[in-house]
Amino acid sequence: MTSAKTFIAIRKNPYQLLKTYLIEMVILLALNLILLKWGTGFESFRLSFFFLIPLGVCFGLVVASSIHNASHGNIHGKIFNRLVGEFCGAWVLYGFSNFIMIHLLHHKHADSDLDPVNPKGIPFLIFLFAPMRFMIRVTINWLRSTHSKQKNFESILLGQTLIFHLNLMLKLIFWFLLFGPGVFLCFYLPSLLTNYGVHAHINHACHREREDGSIEILNLNHNVYYRMVNFFTMGGYFHKNHHTNLRLLNPMHLNT
Repeated sequence: MTSAKTFIAIRKNPYQLLKTYLIEMVILLALNLILLKWGTGFESFRLSFFFLIPLGVCFGLVVASSIHNASHGNIHGKIFNRLVGEFCGAWVLYGFSNFIMIHLLHHKHADSDLDPVNPKGIPFLIFLFAPMRFMIRVTINWLRSTHSKQKNFESILLGQTLIFHLNLMLKLIFWFLLFGPGVFLCFYLPSLLTNYGVHAHINHACHREREDGSIEILNLNHNVYYRMVNFFTMGGYFHKNHHTNLRLLNPMHLNT
């Protein structure tokens, strides 16, 4: 299923997310049981693991770019695009379908009350440390308004919310069992935190509020930080270019 079809299915079928979460839960339970039974055991923690931290940071930036491009179908080959998206969705814990829903809502309702990542009026540190709270609140409001005719939607919403949070824990357990404490601490967690941080900063820095209250979408590439992150994220801070043409794998190359 393409990203566009995934979004349409979520919009049309009130059970779509619940079904997706249930499938994820069954797969995660099976994988975790396999790792618990046949896992090879953990290596003892070594100081050399700390050298994995910069690799984790770089990988977090690559994952940010990959899930973003996969949500727009920009990775060559529909099956490969989906595989990349699902892997990255599991890596960042909240899933590919959720990223598709949130990101396409962002483009459809940019800088409005229906934009789940609208930073307007929110200081960056608050936006950084509570991005999922804002996303969940806005997305639930959109789901409620979209499926208001479904009489039992509040029960569906409660079920999918509970299973969503259960899946977050199951994914964390999966990566911990797969990697062991050392790699989990020094590679996976830095990657995850970098991913969350760069997504939050791109949305906050590239949607700048003018004095008249309107929003200006920016490209940022004017210092070492932006150039470095743009390299690893394939133009992540070229946000104005991205909003101009969603099908660019690397929005730095808008004119080509």
